[in-house]
Amino acid sequence: MNKKMAGLFFLVIVIGISGCREYEGEPTSEAMDYRTGSEGLVLEFPIDTITRVYENDPDVRMMVEIRNRGAFPQYDQIGQLNGRIWVGGFPRDIIDLRPESDLLDDEALEGKSSYNLEGGYDGIIISGPAYELPQGTPYYPTKLIVTATYNYETIGSAKVCIDPFPRGTTVREKVCDVYDYSSISLGTQGAPIAVTSIEEEATHRNLLFKIYVEDVGDGLLIDENDVAKNPNRGYDWDKLNKVRLVDVTVGNRMMTECRPDVGNYLTLIDGKGYIFCQLNTAGIDSVYTTPLNIKLRYAYANSVSKDIEIFEEVEY
Repeated sequence: MNKKMAGLFFLVIVIGISGCREYEGEPTSEAMDYRTGSEGLVLEFPIDTITRVYENDPDVRMMVEIRNRGAFPQYDQIGQLNGRIWVGGFPRDIIDLRPESDLLDDEALEGKSSYNLEGGYDGIIISGPAYELPQGTPYYPTKLIVTATYNYETIGSAKVCIDPFPRGTTVREKVCDVYDYSSISLGTQGAPIAVTSIEEEATHRNLLFKIYVEDVGDGLLIDENDVAKNPNRGYDWDKLNKVRLVDVTVGNRMMTECRPDVGNYLTLIDGKGYIFCQLNTAGIDSVYTTPLNIKLRYAYANSVSKDIEIFEEVEY
């Protein structure tokens, strides 16, 4: 076998081995990084959705597509989305469209994961009668608004430096320096609420963390208790823009103290807010890096609209 043929044979073997590894399901960096993006549930009308309706039609029907572009719920969280669908924006004495089911299918709308990078999908049928137009009205233009309300979760994570003696005078080798972690930028986490950055500072006995949170979605941040409330009737303004701090840990250590406390709500002003946390370093005897993890819970509402026209029934 000449050198050219030997080289070709070797290349075929390498490609074959690589293909087998991919086939066997070895995770790729893309699959491991599914917690990206700034969306939760996204609603769309199909491109061929009807826009012209005629009066006295007993069964007007159309569909709304719903995709979960975020990372919640995961497989073991099915049942926690608690999603609802609502229809409004028109006078119900002229046309009365409603979803055939107002509950969203949690299983169909599972979040993105390492085995489903696109997220879940479902189609909601909206139907109902168009009534007779008011006398003297040959056609009536109106807007159809479909809203999804649902619970959601954000998990933010960043590597931080843990040093029990950041101001000590002892010379020693350290794997990290707190001051190199004074400002850490994060991307999005596959959710409409994002942990955007973390600042770390040190005192003699404590490590201090300032965690920045931002509404990066294009919907409305609503109260967790209002998911089952009809958005067409509006929300109380003082209940909007709140996220609940579920958990903050440094590695497997709980924070010593946070403001707001774990379990309480952070109010976002102009879509932004921050959490202060403190970790007492007593009992820690070495310097190391570890992930700081933040879990947030909230409710969100996303809408899509469509202009439709209701025409007078033509008689011959």
